[in-house]
Amino acid sequence: MIETGTQSPRLGLRQAGKRIGLVALVAILCVAPFLGLSEYYTHVLIMIFLYVIYSSTYRFILRTGQLHFGAHGFIGVGAYACVLMVMRLGLSFWIALPLAGLAGALLAVAIGYPALRVKGAYFAIITWGFAESLRFLYMRVDDPFGGNSGLSKIPHPAPIPIPFLGAIDFSSMASWYFLGLILMVITLFILYRLEKSRFGLIYSSIREADNLAKAVGINIMRYKVFAFAICSGLAAVGGGFFAHYSGFISPHSFVVLLTISLGIYVTVGGLKAFSGPIVGALFLVVAGEFFAQYGFYKTMLYAGLMIISILFVPDGIVGLPRMVASAFTRLRKRREAATEYGAS
Repeated sequence: MIETGTQSPRLGLRQAGKRIGLVALVAILCVAPFLGLSEYYTHVLIMIFLYVIYSSTYRFILRTGQLHFGAHGFIGVGAYACVLMVMRLGLSFWIALPLAGLAGALLAVAIGYPALRVKGAYFAIITWGFAESLRFLYMRVDDPFGGNSGLSKIPHPAPIPIPFLGAIDFSSMASWYFLGLILMVITLFILYRLEKSRFGLIYSSIREADNLAKAVGINIMRYKVFAFAICSGLAAVGGGFFAHYSGFISPHSFVVLLTISLGIYVTVGGLKAFSGPIVGALFLVVAGEFFAQYGFYKTMLYAGLMIISILFVPDGIVGLPRMVASAFTRLRKRREAATEYGAS
């Protein structure tokens, strides 16, 4: 009882510190565009937001025990669905974006029910084949997908009128910045609530021993499909945002290298921690801007970082402080033991 009482205040202070740090981080991100950032740095931050969305949804699927190799397919579905609904059907971007997410989620349900019956390399091959089939479709069908040349001159979202203050016009980078930030926060909130609820415990049990989870009455197929649909839908929303932000998409925008990059972000950042893909995306997008000067070797450098992370920092960057603290603790104990031995 005494031990529990001493740990509880520490845990409360730790959680309070995390909340304060999170609020401070969001506040800094909200004021960042007003600090005189150039368009280049604003663009880098927008891409970080986008890859946080992608990698966080990808990590959640990995945490359910499924090796997903077709994330680029669902991102592409969101991009093409959103653009076609705006350019061909005349829908507003603000209606098309959530509908694109819904299209990605429904497609994930249709693919998930047969595909999620297998695991490991089998599921990876199925999802990769599905994503590549979609890309082949985009390349071969000129109308409406634009064929190999893709779709260009994608319009910006309609301005958002604000009473007495005018309107938010998406001709400026700051407007895109805040939209990307909002989408990232919504995505992280949904995934965090899922992971910290009973769903997270169920997914952990499915990942560790799905047969045992099934034996105690858990409908593992339903939960797997649900996670697959939610994450694919959120990734598709990110794809729709990317399409209208960039103003151009093509089948070459959604290749398997995108999924591999997400796996690298998650691995380098830390698969076990919720903040892992956030840290990984932040670190590797910035590193990617530096590696861009090396052209073809960029992917090799990324792969080298992942190999180093797996071999020497298995918990990723987020686990590095704990690893260093543990090393110092072991060193201190050895010194104390050596001192006591020498004194005796």
